[in-house]
Amino acid sequence: KNNPKSRSPGPAKRLGSSGTPKARTHSPATEMAPPPPAPTPAARLLREYGWDLMLGSIAAFYAVMVPYTKVEESFNVQAMHDILYHNHHIEKYDHLEFPGVVPRTFIGALVIAILSSPAVLIIRVFHVPKIYSLLAVRLVLGCVILTTLRLFRVEVKRKFGRHVEAFFVVLTAIQFHVLFYSTRPLPNILALALVNLAYSFWFKGNYLRTLQALIVAAVVFRCDMILLLGTIGAALLLVFFSNGSHKVLHKHCSFMHWFHGTG
Repeated sequence: KNNPKSRSPGPAKRLGSSGTPKARTHSPATEMAPPPPAPTPAARLLREYGWDLMLGSIAAFYAVMVPYTKVEESFNVQAMHDILYHNHHIEKYDHLEFPGVVPRTFIGALVIAILSSPAVLIIRVFHVPKIYSLLAVRLVLGCVILTTLRLFRVEVKRKFGRHVEAFFVVLTAIQFHVLFYSTRPLPNILALALVNLAYSFWFKGNYLRTLQALIVAAVVFRCDMILLLGTIGAALLLVFFSNGSHKVLHKHCSFMHWFHGTG
């Protein structure tokens, strides 16, 4: 009964020496961390376009170090030269005198020439040698190819994540031929722009646009694109019919009407 151990401590022992309750201490883990600082404009730019800057720098390096062309590029190079320097004076075009063995299209050369015409105009005004016009045309072509490749890469990131996107970019960067030939005006490269678009449409789920891009690539630039068109088209048909969606395909994909309308 009189055991001091059984007595409860008085108020003075439960409180602090001044009679006030002791303040509770919080561990660093329980304290709220300050918000991270907002990214700078340069950081946002690198996050959004860093991969594109890396691939573009490599492609531009190849174009500057190897500015001259090979024989397979001669048709499109001469076509772009005539469009840029002779304009509507078709009688001066080189292809009237040297048409070549196989007839080819001017569509790809016309598109690249139109896009590069401001730079070539500046070069002509200041009487810069024509080799720089060739370099400007090649850099514009590389920008077109890498822009379509970016659209494809964005869909890869959306579908598979950032790690697969990084692997895709690194693999593209270390493979010499992709970035080296991205600035070469070959029919294969002009068709590659449409193939990149087709893959981006495919990953996005826009199957009609996928088939349209591949058909334009096959009809205009490379007839062997029919092989890729056939395999992707067969895969899409299998998916539609296996899911019982052939009615949706018949309703929405008025593809033959579009194709005949653009012919």
